[in-house]
Amino acid sequence: MTIQVDIDVLQILTPEERGRREELIETIVVGEVASLREGKALREIRDRRLYRETHTSLEAWAREICGIKERTRIYQLIDFANVQEAAAEHGVEVSNERMARALGVVAPADYQLVMNVTRATTGKTNPSSADIQGVADANRMMVEGMAVEHPETGEPISYQDLPPEHRAPALAKAVQRGSHDRKVFQGTDDVKPMDYVAGLQQMGTAGALRFDKAGYWLEVMDTTTGELLEGPKVKSIWDAPRAWRKKHESELQEEPS
Repeated sequence: MTIQVDIDVLQILTPEERGRREELIETIVVGEVASLREGKALREIRDRRLYRETHTSLEAWAREICGIKERTRIYQLIDFANVQEAAAEHGVEVSNERMARALGVVAPADYQLVMNVTRATTGKTNPSSADIQGVADANRMMVEGMAVEHPETGEPISYQDLPPEHRAPALAKAVQRGSHDRKVFQGTDDVKPMDYVAGLQQMGTAGALRFDKAGYWLEVMDTTTGELLEGPKVKSIWDAPRAWRKKHESELQEEPS
């Protein structure tokens, strides 16, 4: 006697496929058009305080009248409307909330730049929101003060000061280098190099990651003595915090006598 059993074989999705699936679920279940209209409506009600006849706040009104229980959801919808409208003014079509949240970390004037670089570095005509988020985050960090090499002189220059035609290549290079470095140079430290630098900043310590043609180095101000502690010059930006830690960390942690 032969018994035949049908077995369903499940296949693991790639991270990109999972992200795309979630975008499609959001479109099917919620409806992006409905979300956009809801965001615009909530924004107008907030701006004109049209809730004030029955409630003291937009949050209380939305919770009782619209069934939106979370304050964060209210402002996600409003942000979606804001980003979508700003993007349209710059020739960028925002098709869903995830894309809006990804672009929302940069200035509207940079939306087109981020989209162009995302398509160029991924090779995708319709990149995922995760792809866009990675490039948008890189652009945001560079705008906040990162120095890059001038395309003609090779000297350090603020990313913001680059001529517009050179910003896309600089951003693309940073994205590609960052992706490679995260895989190759982050290593197995007890604290990742850039997390260590961020920790110093959160402690209220001043400093800077610097570079020239010869390499990278980290400078940190000792808040106790006022001395600028300069780390060794190394070839990789990821090794600069490591080299500084090896040379100076014990000095920074010493208790004043």
